[in-house]
Amino acid sequence: MSSFKRGFRDTSPLVLLAALALLVPALLGIQWFFTSGAWSAVPMQRWVRNSTDQFMAVSWQVGRLKRHPPELPMVVLLAGSSGLEGIVSGPSLAAAVRRDGGPEIVAYNLSSRMQRYAQSWAIVDNLPNTPTTVLIGVNLGRFTTSPRSNYNQVIGRELVLKSDSLRRYVVSTSGEHRYSYTILPGIFSALTSYVQQHERDLALRGRLRVPPYRPHPFEGRKALSSAVKQKMVDKWLTQYKPAFDKVLSFNLAMLEQVVRRARERGLAVVIVELPRNHEIIGDRFDESMLKYVPPTKAIADRYDVPYLDFNARADIPSEDFLDLSHLLPAGRVVWEAELARELARLYDEGALPVAKP
Repeated sequence: MSSFKRGFRDTSPLVLLAALALLVPALLGIQWFFTSGAWSAVPMQRWVRNSTDQFMAVSWQVGRLKRHPPELPMVVLLAGSSGLEGIVSGPSLAAAVRRDGGPEIVAYNLSSRMQRYAQSWAIVDNLPNTPTTVLIGVNLGRFTTSPRSNYNQVIGRELVLKSDSLRRYVVSTSGEHRYSYTILPGIFSALTSYVQQHERDLALRGRLRVPPYRPHPFEGRKALSSAVKQKMVDKWLTQYKPAFDKVLSFNLAMLEQVVRRARERGLAVVIVELPRNHEIIGDRFDESMLKYVPPTKAIADRYDVPYLDFNARADIPSEDFLDLSHLLPAGRVVWEAELARELARLYDEGALPVAKP
């Protein structure tokens, strides 16, 4: 044992070099375990840190799709928490598309809380080479995220996904992460928080227990009152609108790059306006929406992809919204039905792929 301990104190260059030679393959092996999707062989429930851990759930699902691409045409929804609460489930959306005359498909909701466009980009870069339609959700919230929070995805935060094209773009436009060749920082951050979460569980309960993952974190909550919702509109206009104005150009550029990258990979794209509580918001967000909607439509036109906004037609009452953009179960059913109807139409028109090109 004493000789073993002395090994850690040995500062010989040859010893240190040998240790480094062993460490590098080990670290690259850890990265491969995650970037190849091999980690998805372990059930997702074993990886999530808590019942609403969308970051691990989405990362795991993308890895699973990489290892086991579906045989049927695939639809994935990429958005923030508004998209997460926007549909009942992937299988439910797929069934609704079929009922409306569309083809048999598989669908996945790969949305996550505050999903930045950089995270959507990383997902796009890791989807399998199969007939795939990427639904990119847009709303005011998705245009308020800061450059730095987007750049963190280069090192695998908060989704444990690697994207070389994202890194090249970030380096070329900002100089950030010039030497970030791996996503090991993100992997170790995720694993560290995983251990810390389970240590807390052990301390509190004396045993490991992770509650079942809940795809709808707001499930069971009651709609906020109209007065509270109106205050949320006021708060957005006073606190969040300045941030929106400041980073709008950056996020529009990021959105365009996500669309461009998806099209480069041969994936179909549909830009979708996420749920919006018209009854409460009225026209108070019109000024800000006029700043992002026309440029977003221009991006859609430039890359020949559909742009959908069926919120007015859906006419979901405020009582079916938790707040301004997150749907409760009854509203979810309505919005999903409208989305399915639009997708079935696009499939019928030949605008979405059902077979490899």
